[in-house]
Amino acid sequence: MIKQTRLRTFGIKANENKSVPIGNLLLTEAFFDKFSLYDVIRGFKTKGTDLGKLTELMVGYKLGDNFSILRCHDFSMQPLVREHLNIPEFDVRGLYRAVETLGENREAIITHFRKGFLKMYGPEMTDTIFDWTSLVYFGDKAELAERGYSRDGRPEECQIMIGISQLSRPIGVPIGMTIMPGNTNDGRHMKTTYSQVCNDLSEDSTMIFDAGANRKDVLDMIIDDKRHFLTRKTLNKSDDKLFVRFSEDGWECIDKEKGEYCLKKAFPSRVNYYFFSRELYDLNMKGVDKKVRRKFKEAKQLQDDIERGKKIKKRYQIDNVLIKATISLQTRLSEISEDEAVGILKNEAITGREGFFCLVSDRDMDPLTVRSMYRSKDSVEKLFSSMKSDIGIRPIRTWTENGVYGVLLIGFLAQALISVTRFLTRPASSTATKFITNSMQNLTLTAEITKGGRRRQILSNFDPLNMSVLRVLAYYRRSDACERAENMNFQPC
Repeated sequence: MIKQTRLRTFGIKANENKSVPIGNLLLTEAFFDKFSLYDVIRGFKTKGTDLGKLTELMVGYKLGDNFSILRCHDFSMQPLVREHLNIPEFDVRGLYRAVETLGENREAIITHFRKGFLKMYGPEMTDTIFDWTSLVYFGDKAELAERGYSRDGRPEECQIMIGISQLSRPIGVPIGMTIMPGNTNDGRHMKTTYSQVCNDLSEDSTMIFDAGANRKDVLDMIIDDKRHFLTRKTLNKSDDKLFVRFSEDGWECIDKEKGEYCLKKAFPSRVNYYFFSRELYDLNMKGVDKKVRRKFKEAKQLQDDIERGKKIKKRYQIDNVLIKATISLQTRLSEISEDEAVGILKNEAITGREGFFCLVSDRDMDPLTVRSMYRSKDSVEKLFSSMKSDIGIRPIRTWTENGVYGVLLIGFLAQALISVTRFLTRPASSTATKFITNSMQNLTLTAEITKGGRRRQILSNFDPLNMSVLRVLAYYRRSDACERAENMNFQPC
Protein backbone atom coordinates (compact mmCIF):
# COMPACT_ATOMS: atom_id res chain seq x y z
CA MET A 1 0.00 0.00 0.00
CA ILE A 2 1.40 3.37 -1.06
CA LYS A 3 1.02 6.14 1.50
CA GLN A 4 0.13 9.59 0.11
CA THR A 5 2.62 12.19 1.33
CA ARG A 6 1.57 15.24 -0.66
CA LEU A 7 -1.65 16.97 -1.62
CA ARG A 8 -2.55 16.60 -5.28
CA THR A 9 -3.91 19.83 -6.72
CA PHE A 10 -6.27 18.02 -9.07
CA GLY A 11 -7.84 16.41 -6.00
CA ILE A 12 -8.87 19.71 -4.47
CA LYS A 13 -12.56 20.47 -4.80
CA ALA A 14 -13.77 24.03 -5.12
CA ASN A 15 -16.24 25.29 -2.54
CA GLU A 16 -18.08 28.48 -1.72
CA ASN A 17 -16.32 29.15 1.58
CA LYS A 18 -15.14 32.75 2.05
CA SER A 19 -12.56 34.06 4.55
CA VAL A 20 -11.56 37.58 5.58
CA PRO A 21 -9.02 38.84 8.17
CA ILE A 22 -11.22 40.21 10.93
CA GLY A 23 -9.05 40.48 14.06
CA ASN A 24 -8.02 44.13 13.75
CA LEU A 25 -11.62 45.11 13.09
CA LEU A 26 -12.74 43.23 16.21
CA LEU A 27 -10.01 44.97 18.20
CA THR A 28 -11.09 48.37 16.90
CA GLU A 29 -14.74 47.70 17.77
CA ALA A 30 -13.73 46.70 21.31
CA PHE A 31 -11.62 49.86 21.66
CA PHE A 32 -14.43 52.11 20.39
CA ASP A 33 -16.94 50.45 22.72
CA LYS A 34 -14.67 50.73 25.75
CA PHE A 35 -14.25 54.50 25.37
CA SER A 36 -17.69 55.20 23.83
CA LEU A 37 -16.07 56.57 20.67
CA TYR A 38 -18.64 54.94 18.43
CA ASP A 39 -21.56 56.81 20.01
CA VAL A 40 -19.72 60.14 19.81
CA ILE A 41 -18.54 59.79 16.21
CA ARG A 42 -21.83 58.56 14.78
CA GLY A 43 -23.48 61.77 16.03
CA PHE A 44 -21.44 63.91 13.63
CA LYS A 45 -23.33 62.50 10.63
CA THR A 46 -27.05 61.83 10.77
CA LYS A 47 -27.70 60.72 7.19
CA GLY A 48 -26.24 58.01 5.01
CA THR A 49 -23.93 55.22 6.13
CA ASP A 50 -23.18 55.13 9.85
CA LEU A 51 -20.07 57.30 10.42
CA GLY A 52 -19.14 55.36 13.54
CA LYS A 53 -19.03 52.09 11.59
CA LEU A 54 -17.03 53.70 8.78
CA THR A 55 -14.49 55.03 11.30
CA GLU A 56 -14.14 51.61 12.92
CA LEU A 57 -13.64 50.18 9.45
CA MET A 58 -10.90 52.67 8.51
CA VAL A 59 -9.04 52.39 11.83
CA GLY A 60 -9.18 48.59 11.65
CA TYR A 61 -7.95 48.63 8.06
CA LYS A 62 -5.17 51.07 9.04
CA LEU A 63 -3.94 48.48 11.55
CA GLY A 64 -4.02 45.71 8.95
CA ASP A 65 -3.41 46.07 5.21
CA ASN A 66 -3.25 49.90 5.26
CA PHE A 67 -3.00 50.60 1.54
CA SER A 68 -5.38 53.46 0.76
CA ILE A 69 -8.94 54.69 1.19
CA LEU A 70 -9.75 53.12 -2.17
CA ARG A 71 -8.45 49.70 -1.09
CA CYS A 72 -10.21 50.10 2.25
CA HIS A 73 -13.44 50.50 0.30
CA ASP A 74 -12.69 47.28 -1.61
CA PHE A 75 -12.17 45.49 1.71
CA SER A 76 -15.41 46.87 3.14
CA MET A 77 -17.45 45.72 0.14
CA GLN A 78 -16.81 42.05 0.90
CA PRO A 79 -20.13 40.51 2.01
CA LEU A 80 -18.67 39.09 5.22
CA VAL A 81 -17.32 42.49 6.27
CA ARG A 82 -20.54 44.32 5.47
CA GLU A 83 -22.56 41.68 7.25
CA HIS A 84 -20.34 41.92 10.30
CA LEU A 85 -20.59 45.73 10.40
CA ASN A 86 -24.26 45.67 9.40
CA ILE A 87 -23.78 48.33 6.72
CA PRO A 88 -25.17 48.49 3.14
CA GLU A 89 -23.11 48.87 0.00
CA PHE A 90 -21.83 52.43 -0.50
CA ASP A 91 -19.70 54.38 -2.94
CA VAL A 92 -16.01 55.05 -2.24
CA ARG A 93 -16.82 58.75 -2.09
CA GLY A 94 -18.63 58.00 1.15
CA LEU A 95 -15.29 57.10 2.76
CA TYR A 96 -13.66 60.28 1.49
CA ARG A 97 -16.53 62.34 2.91
CA ALA A 98 -16.20 60.43 6.18
CA VAL A 99 -12.51 61.40 6.38
CA GLU A 100 -13.46 65.05 5.86
CA THR A 101 -16.12 64.88 8.58
CA LEU A 102 -13.66 63.29 11.00
CA GLY A 103 -11.17 66.08 10.26
CA GLU A 104 -13.77 68.74 11.02
CA ASN A 105 -14.55 67.15 14.40
CA ARG A 106 -11.07 65.94 15.38
CA GLU A 107 -10.83 68.05 18.55
CA ALA A 108 -14.09 66.72 19.96
CA ILE A 109 -13.08 63.12 19.23
CA ILE A 110 -9.59 63.42 20.73
CA THR A 111 -10.95 65.26 23.77
CA HIS A 112 -13.58 62.58 24.38
CA PHE A 113 -10.96 59.83 24.26
CA ARG A 114 -8.60 61.75 26.54
CA LYS A 115 -11.25 62.47 29.18
CA GLY A 116 -12.52 58.90 29.06
CA PHE A 117 -9.07 57.36 29.42
CA LEU A 118 -7.97 59.69 32.23
CA LYS A 119 -11.20 59.04 34.09
CA MET A 120 -10.62 55.28 33.91
CA TYR A 121 -6.89 54.97 34.40
CA GLY A 122 -4.97 58.15 35.04
CA PRO A 123 -6.66 60.86 37.10
CA GLU A 124 -3.53 61.36 39.22
CA MET A 125 -0.80 60.00 36.91
CA THR A 126 -0.66 62.84 34.43
CA ASP A 127 3.05 63.59 33.96
CA THR A 128 3.06 64.29 30.23
CA ILE A 129 5.69 64.12 27.49
CA PHE A 130 5.54 66.41 24.47
CA ASP A 131 7.32 65.99 21.15
CA TRP A 132 6.95 67.02 17.51
CA THR A 133 7.84 65.64 14.11
CA SER A 134 7.27 66.42 10.44
CA LEU A 135 5.46 64.41 7.77
CA VAL A 136 6.01 64.62 4.03
CA TYR A 137 3.05 66.06 2.10
CA PHE A 138 2.63 65.22 -1.60
CA GLY A 139 0.49 67.91 -3.18
CA ASP A 140 0.07 71.67 -3.17
CA LYS A 141 -3.53 72.36 -2.15
CA ALA A 142 -3.51 72.15 1.66
CA GLU A 143 -2.44 75.41 3.29
CA LEU A 144 -0.79 73.40 6.07
CA ALA A 145 1.93 72.23 3.67
CA GLU A 146 5.03 74.41 4.07
CA ARG A 147 8.76 73.99 3.76
CA GLY A 148 10.71 73.77 6.99
CA TYR A 149 13.28 71.74 8.88
CA SER A 150 12.49 68.15 7.88
CA ARG A 151 12.61 65.37 10.46
CA ASP A 152 11.27 62.94 7.91
CA GLY A 153 14.38 62.75 5.75
CA ARG A 154 12.82 64.70 2.85
CA PRO A 155 14.02 68.34 3.02
CA GLU A 156 13.09 68.94 -0.63
CA GLU A 157 9.36 68.29 -0.03
CA CYS A 158 6.63 70.31 1.64
CA GLN A 159 5.68 69.03 5.05
CA ILE A 160 3.21 69.19 7.91
CA MET A 161 4.11 69.35 11.61
CA ILE A 162 2.43 67.00 14.07
CA GLY A 163 2.66 67.29 17.86
CA ILE A 164 1.88 64.52 20.34
CA SER A 165 1.24 64.68 24.07
CA GLN A 166 1.64 61.32 25.80
CA LEU A 167 1.28 60.24 29.40
CA SER A 168 4.67 59.20 30.76
CA ARG A 169 5.51 55.73 32.00
CA PRO A 170 4.09 53.40 33.10
CA ILE A 171 1.00 54.41 31.10
CA GLY A 172 2.54 55.56 27.80
CA VAL A 173 -0.75 56.36 26.04
CA PRO A 174 -1.09 59.39 23.69
CA ILE A 175 -3.83 61.77 24.81
CA GLY A 176 -3.46 64.65 22.37
CA MET A 177 -2.46 65.50 18.80
CA THR A 178 -2.04 68.88 17.15
CA ILE A 179 -1.32 69.63 13.50
CA MET A 180 0.42 72.81 12.36
CA PRO A 181 1.98 74.18 9.14
CA GLY A 182 5.31 72.67 8.15
CA ASN A 183 7.35 75.76 9.10
CA THR A 184 6.14 75.92 12.73
CA ASN A 185 8.92 75.86 15.33
CA ASP A 186 8.70 73.68 18.43
CA GLY A 187 8.26 76.60 20.84
CA ARG A 188 5.17 77.90 19.08
CA HIS A 189 3.83 74.39 18.55
CA MET A 190 4.35 73.53 22.23
CA LYS A 191 1.91 76.26 23.27
CA THR A 192 -0.78 74.74 21.06
CA THR A 193 -0.06 71.14 22.07
CA TYR A 194 0.02 71.99 25.77
CA SER A 195 -3.15 74.11 25.58
CA GLN A 196 -5.02 71.17 24.06
CA VAL A 197 -4.50 68.93 27.11
CA CYS A 198 -3.77 71.25 30.04
CA ASN A 199 -7.35 71.46 31.35
CA ASP A 200 -7.48 67.68 31.80
CA LEU A 201 -4.15 67.32 33.64
CA SER A 202 -3.98 67.41 37.41
CA GLU A 203 -2.09 70.12 39.25
CA ASP A 204 1.47 69.27 40.23
CA SER A 205 1.98 67.31 37.00
CA THR A 206 5.32 67.61 35.22
CA MET A 207 5.55 68.57 31.55
CA ILE A 208 8.57 66.94 29.85
CA PHE A 209 9.88 68.23 26.50
CA ASP A 210 13.06 68.88 24.53
CA ALA A 211 15.21 72.00 24.19
CA GLY A 212 13.42 73.21 21.06
CA ALA A 213 10.38 74.25 23.13
CA ASN A 214 12.41 75.64 26.05
CA ARG A 215 11.21 79.26 25.86
CA LYS A 216 10.37 81.70 28.62
CA ASP A 217 6.75 82.18 27.51
CA VAL A 218 6.23 78.38 27.46
CA LEU A 219 7.75 77.89 30.92
CA ASP A 220 5.76 80.81 32.36
CA MET A 221 2.54 79.36 30.95
CA ILE A 222 3.21 76.02 32.66
CA ILE A 223 4.09 77.64 35.99
CA ASP A 224 1.00 79.87 35.87
CA ASP A 225 -1.10 76.69 35.58
CA LYS A 226 0.49 75.39 38.83
CA ARG A 227 2.35 72.64 37.03
CA HIS A 228 6.02 71.80 36.66
CA PHE A 229 8.41 71.47 33.75
CA LEU A 230 11.46 69.37 32.93
CA THR A 231 13.36 70.17 29.76
CA ARG A 232 16.81 70.19 28.25
CA LYS A 233 18.84 73.38 28.23
CA THR A 234 20.70 74.62 25.17
CA LEU A 235 24.33 74.91 26.25
CA ASN A 236 26.16 78.26 26.08
CA LYS A 237 29.60 79.74 26.86
CA SER A 238 28.95 80.03 30.58
CA ASP A 239 28.23 76.30 30.63
CA ASP A 240 31.52 75.67 28.81
CA LYS A 241 33.40 77.41 31.63
CA LEU A 242 31.69 75.07 34.10
CA PHE A 243 32.60 72.00 32.05
CA VAL A 244 36.28 73.00 31.95
CA ARG A 245 36.35 72.84 35.76
CA PHE A 246 34.72 69.39 35.86
CA SER A 247 36.18 66.93 38.35
CA GLU A 248 34.82 63.64 39.61
CA ASP A 249 35.42 64.75 43.19
CA GLY A 250 33.50 68.01 42.78
CA TRP A 251 30.41 66.49 41.16
CA GLU A 252 27.98 64.01 42.72
CA CYS A 253 28.46 60.45 41.47
CA ILE A 254 25.07 58.98 40.55
CA ASP A 255 26.28 55.83 38.76
CA LYS A 256 29.86 54.81 39.35
CA GLU A 257 29.70 51.81 37.03
CA LYS A 258 28.62 53.93 34.03
CA GLY A 259 30.69 56.93 35.10
CA GLU A 260 27.76 59.35 35.51
CA TYR A 261 28.04 62.51 37.59
CA CYS A 262 25.75 65.44 38.33
CA LEU A 263 26.11 69.02 39.56
CA LYS A 264 23.03 70.94 40.70
CA LYS A 265 22.90 74.72 40.49
CA ALA A 266 19.82 76.32 42.07
CA PHE A 267 18.36 79.63 40.90
CA PRO A 268 15.27 81.51 42.19
CA SER A 269 12.97 80.11 39.47
CA ARG A 270 14.73 76.94 38.35
CA VAL A 271 17.33 74.29 39.06
CA ASN A 272 19.96 73.34 36.50
CA TYR A 273 21.08 69.71 36.53
CA TYR A 274 24.45 69.35 34.78
CA PHE A 275 25.30 65.78 33.86
CA PHE A 276 28.45 64.11 32.65
CA SER A 277 28.26 60.57 31.27
CA ARG A 278 31.30 58.50 30.35
CA GLU A 279 29.16 56.46 27.94
CA LEU A 280 27.93 59.63 26.25
CA TYR A 281 31.51 60.95 26.12
CA ASP A 282 32.71 57.79 24.36
CA LEU A 283 29.79 58.00 21.93
CA ASN A 284 30.51 61.67 21.19
CA MET A 285 34.20 60.96 20.65
CA LYS A 286 33.34 58.21 18.17
CA GLY A 287 31.35 60.82 16.29
CA VAL A 288 34.35 63.18 16.38
CA ASP A 289 36.63 60.45 15.00
CA LYS A 290 34.15 59.71 12.22
CA LYS A 291 33.94 63.39 11.30
CA VAL A 292 37.75 63.71 11.31
CA ARG A 293 38.16 60.69 9.03
CA ARG A 294 35.57 62.05 6.60
CA LYS A 295 37.18 65.50 6.41
CA PHE A 296 40.69 64.07 6.05
CA LYS A 297 39.55 61.75 3.27
CA GLU A 298 37.93 64.69 1.46
CA ALA A 299 41.09 66.80 1.77
CA LYS A 300 43.25 63.86 0.64
CA GLN A 301 41.15 63.30 -2.47
CA LEU A 302 41.27 67.01 -3.32
CA GLN A 303 45.07 67.08 -2.86
CA ASP A 304 45.44 64.09 -5.20
CA ASP A 305 43.29 65.80 -7.84
CA ILE A 306 45.38 68.99 -7.60
CA GLU A 307 48.66 67.11 -7.94
CA ARG A 308 47.39 65.21 -11.00
CA GLY A 309 45.98 68.35 -12.59
CA LYS A 310 42.46 66.92 -12.68
CA LYS A 311 39.38 69.11 -12.97
CA ILE A 312 37.86 69.85 -9.58
CA LYS A 313 34.66 68.05 -8.72
CA LYS A 314 31.28 69.69 -9.20
CA ARG A 315 30.65 70.13 -5.48
CA TYR A 316 33.50 72.68 -5.34
CA GLN A 317 32.11 74.65 -8.30
CA ILE A 318 29.37 77.26 -8.59
CA ASP A 319 26.40 75.46 -10.14
CA ASN A 320 25.03 78.40 -12.14
CA VAL A 321 25.74 78.97 -15.85
CA LEU A 322 25.12 82.71 -15.45
CA ILE A 323 27.97 83.08 -12.97
CA LYS A 324 31.54 83.06 -14.26
CA ALA A 325 34.09 82.32 -11.55
CA THR A 326 37.69 81.27 -11.32
CA ILE A 327 38.20 78.99 -8.33
CA SER A 328 41.58 78.08 -6.91
CA LEU A 329 41.80 75.44 -4.18
CA GLN A 330 44.74 74.23 -2.14
CA THR A 331 45.20 72.06 0.94
CA ARG A 332 47.67 72.03 3.81
CA LEU A 333 48.48 68.38 3.31
CA SER A 334 51.60 69.20 1.29
CA GLU A 335 53.04 71.13 4.25
CA ILE A 336 52.21 68.85 7.20
CA SER A 337 52.23 65.16 8.04
CA GLU A 338 49.14 62.98 8.20
CA ASP A 339 49.27 62.84 12.02
CA GLU A 340 49.48 66.64 12.20
CA ALA A 341 46.51 66.96 9.81
CA VAL A 342 44.42 64.58 11.90
CA GLY A 343 45.39 66.48 15.06
CA ILE A 344 44.30 69.80 13.54
CA LEU A 345 40.96 68.35 12.46
CA LYS A 346 40.42 66.75 15.86
CA ASN A 347 41.15 69.98 17.76
CA GLU A 348 38.62 71.77 15.58
CA ALA A 349 35.95 69.07 16.01
CA ILE A 350 36.23 68.77 19.81
CA THR A 351 34.00 71.36 21.52
CA GLY A 352 34.61 70.47 25.17
CA ARG A 353 30.95 69.56 25.56
CA GLU A 354 31.45 65.89 24.81
CA GLY A 355 29.69 63.79 27.45
CA PHE A 356 27.88 66.76 29.00
CA PHE A 357 24.24 67.82 28.93
CA CYS A 358 22.02 69.97 31.12
CA LEU A 359 18.42 69.46 32.24
CA VAL A 360 16.42 72.25 33.84
CA SER A 361 13.32 72.13 36.03
CA ASP A 362 11.46 74.32 38.47
CA ARG A 363 11.60 71.47 41.01
CA ASP A 364 14.50 70.41 43.20
CA MET A 365 14.67 66.64 42.73
CA ASP A 366 17.09 63.77 43.03
CA PRO A 367 19.39 63.68 39.95
CA LEU A 368 18.57 60.02 39.27
CA THR A 369 14.86 60.87 39.22
CA VAL A 370 15.44 63.79 36.88
CA ARG A 371 17.50 61.71 34.49
CA SER A 372 14.99 58.85 34.51
CA MET A 373 12.04 61.18 33.89
CA TYR A 374 13.73 62.85 30.94
CA ARG A 375 14.86 59.58 29.44
CA SER A 376 11.23 58.47 29.37
CA LYS A 377 10.85 60.98 26.52
CA ASP A 378 12.15 58.33 24.13
CA SER A 379 8.73 56.63 24.39
CA VAL A 380 7.23 59.39 22.22
CA GLU A 381 10.04 59.00 19.70
CA LYS A 382 9.21 55.29 19.51
CA LEU A 383 5.54 56.20 19.12
CA PHE A 384 6.40 58.45 16.15
CA SER A 385 8.39 55.62 14.61
CA SER A 386 5.43 53.28 15.07
CA MET A 387 2.97 55.78 13.58
CA LYS A 388 5.16 56.41 10.55
CA SER A 389 6.34 52.87 9.84
CA ASP A 390 3.76 50.44 11.25
CA ILE A 391 0.56 52.51 11.30
CA GLY A 392 1.65 54.22 8.07
CA ILE A 393 0.55 57.85 8.43
CA ARG A 394 3.12 59.04 5.88
CA PRO A 395 3.25 60.32 3.23
CA ILE A 396 0.09 62.45 3.26
CA ARG A 397 -1.70 62.62 -0.08
CA THR A 398 -5.06 64.22 0.74
CA TRP A 399 -5.98 67.48 -0.97
CA THR A 400 -7.89 69.45 1.66
CA GLU A 401 -7.10 70.67 5.14
CA ASN A 402 -9.88 68.63 6.73
CA GLY A 403 -8.69 65.63 4.73
CA VAL A 404 -5.25 66.00 6.32
CA TYR A 405 -6.83 66.27 9.78
CA GLY A 406 -9.05 63.25 9.14
CA VAL A 407 -6.29 60.96 7.88
CA LEU A 408 -4.03 61.87 10.81
CA LEU A 409 -6.91 61.39 13.28
CA ILE A 410 -7.39 57.84 11.98
CA GLY A 411 -3.67 57.21 12.48
CA PHE A 412 -3.80 58.71 15.97
CA LEU A 413 -6.74 56.49 17.00
CA ALA A 414 -4.96 53.43 15.61
CA GLN A 415 -1.82 54.23 17.59
CA ALA A 416 -3.81 55.06 20.73
CA LEU A 417 -5.50 51.67 20.40
CA ILE A 418 -2.09 49.93 20.25
CA SER A 419 -0.80 51.93 23.24
CA VAL A 420 -3.90 51.10 25.30
CA THR A 421 -3.45 47.43 24.33
CA ARG A 422 0.13 47.48 25.61
CA PHE A 423 -0.92 49.22 28.82
CA LEU A 424 -3.76 46.80 29.61
CA THR A 425 -2.44 43.51 28.24
CA ARG A 426 0.63 41.94 29.81
CA PRO A 427 1.58 39.73 26.80
CA ALA A 428 1.54 42.85 24.59
CA SER A 429 3.34 45.18 27.03
CA SER A 430 6.73 44.72 25.36
CA THR A 431 5.54 43.61 21.92
CA ALA A 432 6.21 45.69 18.82
CA THR A 433 3.26 47.23 17.01
CA LYS A 434 3.77 45.05 13.95
CA PHE A 435 3.62 41.82 15.94
CA ILE A 436 0.41 42.91 17.69
CA THR A 437 -1.32 43.85 14.44
CA ASN A 438 -0.04 40.72 12.69
CA SER A 439 -1.43 38.54 15.47
CA MET A 440 -4.80 40.25 15.18
CA GLN A 441 -4.69 40.13 11.37
CA ASN A 442 -4.25 36.35 11.53
CA LEU A 443 -7.63 36.05 13.25
CA THR A 444 -9.88 35.05 10.36
CA LEU A 445 -13.63 34.95 9.83
CA THR A 446 -14.72 32.16 7.50
CA ALA A 447 -18.22 31.59 6.10
CA GLU A 448 -18.61 27.83 5.54
CA ILE A 449 -21.40 26.21 3.59
CA THR A 450 -22.12 22.76 5.04
CA LYS A 451 -23.34 19.75 3.07
CA GLY A 452 -26.87 20.42 4.14
CA GLY A 453 -26.68 23.96 2.74
CA ARG A 454 -26.52 25.48 6.21
CA ARG A 455 -24.24 28.47 6.55
CA ARG A 456 -22.07 28.96 9.57
CA GLN A 457 -19.30 31.42 10.44
CA ILE A 458 -16.05 30.34 12.03
CA LEU A 459 -13.45 32.43 13.84
CA SER A 460 -10.07 30.75 13.50
CA ASN A 461 -6.34 31.26 14.08
CA PHE A 462 -6.58 32.19 17.74
CA ASP A 463 -3.25 32.51 19.53
CA PRO A 464 -2.35 33.48 23.12
CA LEU A 465 -1.70 37.12 22.16
CA ASN A 466 -4.89 37.90 20.23
CA MET A 467 -7.03 35.97 22.74
CA SER A 468 -5.49 37.93 25.62
CA VAL A 469 -5.95 41.25 23.84
CA LEU A 470 -9.61 40.68 23.03
CA ARG A 471 -10.31 39.29 26.49
CA VAL A 472 -8.83 42.32 28.25
CA LEU A 473 -10.70 44.74 26.00
CA ALA A 474 -13.92 42.90 26.92
CA TYR A 475 -14.68 41.55 23.46
CA TYR A 476 -13.79 37.90 23.87
CA ARG A 477 -14.18 35.99 27.16
CA ARG A 478 -14.08 32.29 27.75
CA SER A 479 -17.21 32.55 29.88
CA ASP A 480 -19.36 34.09 27.17
CA ALA A 481 -17.67 32.73 24.03
CA CYS A 482 -20.59 30.48 23.27
CA GLU A 483 -23.12 33.25 23.82
CA ARG A 484 -21.27 35.58 21.47
CA ALA A 485 -20.88 32.81 18.93
CA GLU A 486 -24.63 32.17 19.08
CA ASN A 487 -25.52 35.86 18.79
CA MET A 488 -23.11 36.47 15.92
CA ASN A 489 -23.67 33.05 14.31
CA PHE A 490 -19.98 32.24 15.02
CA GLN A 491 -18.53 28.83 15.73
CA PRO A 492 -15.30 29.57 17.66
CA CYS A 493 -12.58 27.04 17.06
